Amino acid sequence: MNITCPYCYSENVSRETTQPSGGNSFSSMAGAGIGATISKSFPTPLSPLLGGLAGAVIGGLIDSFIQPPRQQQPVSYFHCHNCQRNFN
Repeated sequence: MNITCPYCYSENVSRETTQPSGGNSFSSMAGAGIGATISKSFPTPLSPLLGGLAGAVIGGLIDSFIQPPRQQQPVSYFHCHNCQRNFN
């Protein structure tokens, strides 16, 4: 069975597979913002950068405990080597 590109009708195609990337960056970034805001309100000379780092770590830890682990399936598609386009 020959697969042809639907865009340029070339038979020079190959099957590609990628792993989707998961992200826990939203909770970490939200924690960093909250940590920086809280550290600015303290009268001690605590740097907002340190507060942001601590908030990012704490936000990432909280997110890892709250979020259930997700099974990520690899995504497969075809890539045309003639027109350099991807298709399913």
